[in-house]
Amino acid sequence: MVKIDYLPSCLILLIMAACNSDKDTSQRSVDSTMVYQVGYRAMSFIDSSRTYRPGVEQSDPLYFRPIDIDLWYPAQPGESDSTLKFRYFLQLLQDRANFYAAPQKFDSLPITFAKSFCDGFGCSQPALLLKSPTHTYNQAKPVSRQFPLLLYFASFGSMGYENYLLFESLVSQGYIIACVNSIGRYPGDMTMKNADLMEQVRDADQIVNRLKLMAGIDTTKIGVLGYSWGGFAGVIWAMQSQGVDAIVSLDGSEVHHYGYSISEDQDFEYTVNTPFFKKTGLSVPYLRLESNPEAKISKKDSTYNFLRKVKTTKQVVKIDSAGHQDFSSFPTIVRLSGKCPAPKVYHTITAHTISHFNRYLKTDAMK
Repeated sequence: MVKIDYLPSCLILLIMAACNSDKDTSQRSVDSTMVYQVGYRAMSFIDSSRTYRPGVEQSDPLYFRPIDIDLWYPAQPGESDSTLKFRYFLQLLQDRANFYAAPQKFDSLPITFAKSFCDGFGCSQPALLLKSPTHTYNQAKPVSRQFPLLLYFASFGSMGYENYLLFESLVSQGYIIACVNSIGRYPGDMTMKNADLMEQVRDADQIVNRLKLMAGIDTTKIGVLGYSWGGFAGVIWAMQSQGVDAIVSLDGSEVHHYGYSISEDQDFEYTVNTPFFKKTGLSVPYLRLESNPEAKISKKDSTYNFLRKVKTTKQVVKIDSAGHQDFSSFPTIVRLSGKCPAPKVYHTITAHTISHFNRYLKTDAMK
């Protein structure tokens, strides 16, 4: 059941250890109506307007800020193309961690995270999770036409794979998704400090500039999608950017509940009291999908009401029985990989997200 009234709820900060899982080969993406097949490719470039690793020579690979783009897009896979296994994303996470945090080295992140994910939900086994298939074809040929762009802001310290099921559904409906991963200042650790938050926002600027040079992406139609701390980064980016047509916040941290952590409250207050944030509103149709867990004893003492910053159409949909982690793919794919009962709320979240973007980004010719 979905309620369309706004009631403040407990916001649990998901740091990267929620849970990820796999799908049985008989399962399609959450939205079973596959109009387009799904392609994926990773791209990397350097933003020479910003430095990254302090105290090194300009010849160092990390002197300037590195940026990765994870791109999901409508594809025309050939006979030789194959779909990715979930292991690919965890290996990519390790490879990037080793690059961004150099000279630190990690050598067992895929199995470590797979075990954490399975233990977290009490379902599946690491080996099953790592080999679980997606419906995403690696580097398949793009469909030769233009599609609207959705810019996805990943949650605290995470990458876009946390919501790849949602991406598969969106791509099937004719969208391109570019992920803005949650990478703070060197060594890549995200914090709630404004300086780290704004690195993700500035990464989005550079990613859009790069995508404007690519065929097949209609950057005159841009939607913003963000999860948790990425929801906060997403609304800030939309507040300062021109040409954004719609935004969906997946239980985003722009609605802050005070009283859980003094340091987090102080960091949040610093950001919302910056001159830019204080004087600027959000002039983009805004949909917030919000958790509604069972009532618990709460320590919160007040809530920051972000809705007062929204100067145009705004809607908050509270999803009954949904916890914060249910706004990612993790609960669904973990339980599918272990053949445990899977929650249904992700279907509702997906349907609302697609409906909002269809309303504001699709022309009559594309519907």
